[in-house]
Amino acid sequence: MLRLTKILLALVWFLMVLRLVTMPMPYYPEAIEQITLADKLVHFILFGALFYLLTDAFLKKDFSKWRWAVYPSLVFSVLFAFFTEYLQLYIPSRTSSLLDTSAGLAGIAFFTLIFWKNKQAKKPGLLLHVCCIGCGAFVSRLLKDKFKVTLFYYNPNIFPAEEHEKRLEETRRIAKKFRLPLLVEKYDHKKWLKKIKGLEKEPEKGGRCLACYRDRLTIAARTAKEKGNDFFTSTLTVSPHKDAKAINAIGIKLEKKYKVRFYEADFKKNDGFKKSCALSRELNLYRQDYCGCEFSRKKQLPKKGRVVSEKLKGKKPEKPDKPAKAIDK
Repeated sequence: MLRLTKILLALVWFLMVLRLVTMPMPYYPEAIEQITLADKLVHFILFGALFYLLTDAFLKKDFSKWRWAVYPSLVFSVLFAFFTEYLQLYIPSRTSSLLDTSAGLAGIAFFTLIFWKNKQAKKPGLLLHVCCIGCGAFVSRLLKDKFKVTLFYYNPNIFPAEEHEKRLEETRRIAKKFRLPLLVEKYDHKKWLKKIKGLEKEPEKGGRCLACYRDRLTIAARTAKEKGNDFFTSTLTVSPHKDAKAINAIGIKLEKKYKVRFYEADFKKNDGFKKSCALSRELNLYRQDYCGCEFSRKKQLPKKGRVVSEKLKGKKPEKPDKPAKAIDK
């Protein structure tokens, strides 16, 4: 019903504009010769508001696919502004004016800016837990039109510390490049080892991985709540080695506990993993050879005949970051 009302309002405004700019006017030579600010202001408002009403009529509530509402409305409004001025050449006592057209175009530009500011303000906030920035860059691009994305780096499972710092360094670089705020939680691998005690020999996607998913998503949900985000989610499902169904199930449970919505997704779908790899190459990102923890490292590296620590040899790890009370920008 609301959508229909908006469409009718846009249609009524369009007809009113058409009537006003093509209506024959009384012939007053002295008035025609005089260019008034009020006349230009009318054109500014008429065409600017037309663009805004058309966009609002066809815009989805969550701003998804907003381009399909903005671009056609913008093109139509601009062409209509030119068309009405051309039409006035054939209407008694009316004249075509480049200044009138310019005023209309200025109004469209102004209301486009208002729409953009309004769109940004209405976007819900989403805390995106990133296991590595290769996945984070890809997912943040997927979600940027729907959400105000904040990156969240919390990966105490990663071993050794040099590997953790390498991934964090890359995350900071891309957060700066994409102009995304970044929250960093303290690295405490010993504490994580206690949380998965007794699960060390579990296979990949087994009990140890479930405990690891739960730990990182729990801290992400808690932080999202503390920072006032509307949603939280994780890039973990980009990897073909991660159980997306289990990750989403954990996220949904945490949604109820922390009263902050979980964005359920399987980001590996539609060639998500391949696309994340392609984007990593495009951005020249560091990509790791194993999941992160020492248990996956022992199983993964011998198969590939590579030792990641050799890449990091001679590099001193930075000091651990402060807890997520501060935002890196």
